[in-house]
Amino acid sequence: MAPLDQNRPIIIASDFGYVEGGATAVAIKTALLLASNGQKVVFFCGEGPVCDEIAESDVEAVCLGIPSINSDPSRLDAIRNGVWNARVHKALGDLLRRADLCGAIVHVHTWTKVLSSAVFAAATESGNPLLLTVHDYFAVCPNGGFYNYNQKCICERFPMSASCIACSCDKRSYVQKLWRMVRQARQDRWVRNNPKVHYAFVSEYCRDILVPFLHSSYPYEVLHNPIDHIDFGVTNASCSKDAFLYIGRVSPEKGADMFCEAVTSLGAKGIVIGDGEMLPELKERYSQCIDFTGWLKPEEMKFRGATRAIAMVQPSRWHEAAPLTPLQMLEQGVPCIVPDRCAARDYVEEGVNGLLFKTGDVEDLKRAMREMLDRQLSPVPIRIDDEEYLRNLINLYKRVN
Repeated sequence: MAPLDQNRPIIIASDFGYVEGGATAVAIKTALLLASNGQKVVFFCGEGPVCDEIAESDVEAVCLGIPSINSDPSRLDAIRNGVWNARVHKALGDLLRRADLCGAIVHVHTWTKVLSSAVFAAATESGNPLLLTVHDYFAVCPNGGFYNYNQKCICERFPMSASCIACSCDKRSYVQKLWRMVRQARQDRWVRNNPKVHYAFVSEYCRDILVPFLHSSYPYEVLHNPIDHIDFGVTNASCSKDAFLYIGRVSPEKGADMFCEAVTSLGAKGIVIGDGEMLPELKERYSQCIDFTGWLKPEEMKFRGATRAIAMVQPSRWHEAAPLTPLQMLEQGVPCIVPDRCAARDYVEEGVNGLLFKTGDVEDLKRAMREMLDRQLSPVPIRIDDEEYLRNLINLYKRVN
């Protein structure tokens, strides 16, 4: 595949230089794919260390060594830098004045934990093309999820409205919500209300939720994420499919408790792969019929029962913007049960490779799981390759100015 333009550099901006989460993993993979295709790439990040994959590649790494708002030993610095990180603003501004980075596209993936909206300001002020891959809802929503953590439900309020300001929705405290609103007010100038930002949404679902609140001068694009492939290898066709599978953070918004309740109520077996604040409680209540493995590397999953999956269940209570686990399971021919208010619904063809249920409704989840037990779907495995992502990304870059 031919590079976009050998003389047009790309700066990938990320809070972290290592894989801290799904969005950072996509940022790192994007940089590596571009560099392997002959593109000049700079990986600009806040907190280190830079992962070996970047360090050992042709990607130029610029790591500022700034702690995230969660790891900064000074709470005062974390509060101040979380709203606006002056060091990031200066560092990116200086970088963009380098002669070899003239006209570089600044492609932001994450910014809320280290870089702050200063990264958007520096790119806008320098006149560089600016692209944001939208992995979540932080561009608009103060807590990033359009989700009320206290009521455990999707939030329908207009962000930063009087109703939003009065709502105690933060998982920590209302004081934390007040700080998030201060940050959002500063950020809105450079992100939400900035006409110079190009947007690449990771799903049509995410795009449709956010576009009404944004003010870009450019078309709103969709760029589906690449995924890290999980290979279960060749499995015995007669292998018993006798358990429902949950993979992800063990937390209320992810619906881990709904999964455990539904499995137990049906008298079925379950496997929970993941860790989180609810794990001790759920293990104590449900360990008789559910195997809690903790976090596993992808290559370890097949040895801890993933190949036994009747279906992978993703019971999220919130607007998942682009969950990758359902795609990874569908690649392995594992059907999925997903909520109807979640981007994963776009991957599921009802009754063919999975089933939908009403978001947050444990009774409807049980209904879908009973139906899956009766039907025992065996979908044809799909395959998503990195070449398609790279091709779509390069075509998108050609439209960014």
